[in-house]
Amino acid sequence: MAEDSENTEQQTRKKSSKLKFIIIGLVAILLLVVILVVVYMLVLAPKSDTTDQTAQQNPAVQAPAAVPLAPAVQQAAPPPAPAMGGGMDMGISNAEMGQIYPIPTLNVNLADPTGITYLAITLALEFDPKNSDLYSEVETKMPRITDMIITTLSSKAYEEISTSQGKVNLKNEFLRRINAMLAKGRLYNVYITGFTVQR
Repeated sequence: MAEDSENTEQQTRKKSSKLKFIIIGLVAILLLVVILVVVYMLVLAPKSDTTDQTAQQNPAVQAPAAVPLAPAVQQAAPPPAPAMGGGMDMGISNAEMGQIYPIPTLNVNLADPTGITYLAITLALEFDPKNSDLYSEVETKMPRITDMIITTLSSKAYEEISTSQGKVNLKNEFLRRINAMLAKGRLYNVYITGFTVQR
């Protein structure tokens, strides 16, 4: 009888210790998931750039000063800029994909006192596939767009654009500047499809 009660006690202790391990494991997994969500929200989630918000509020900042627009374009009010959160128009679902205009790889010297930091970057522009006029406008203005991209990149230090947030900021800046050049529509997004740095 005493042996039966001892066996029962031992079995109860084993079950209790297994249950403790399971509970501790579940709590650890839950804690890990919470930490990963917080890290994603703070570090990896796309954030809107304050300079983009300022540019949206002040259209004069967006317009390029050096290149005058045609008289008909100057009188027309520009359409509203797309919502920018990490370089994406949040009104477009991930299932929908706009028309893609690839930009060939550009090789640029980054802002480096030694002058030996090179960046090879490949971009793609996304816009409304129904807007064939915008495709031809982008094609026509590609020398200006390429010049702006090279000029912008050559003013950036490697440290500014090497992080994921730096790349998001760079995409937002390209999106804002290219949209300021366009009269027949707006880009949805700018994608970085290649990014190689040599130091």
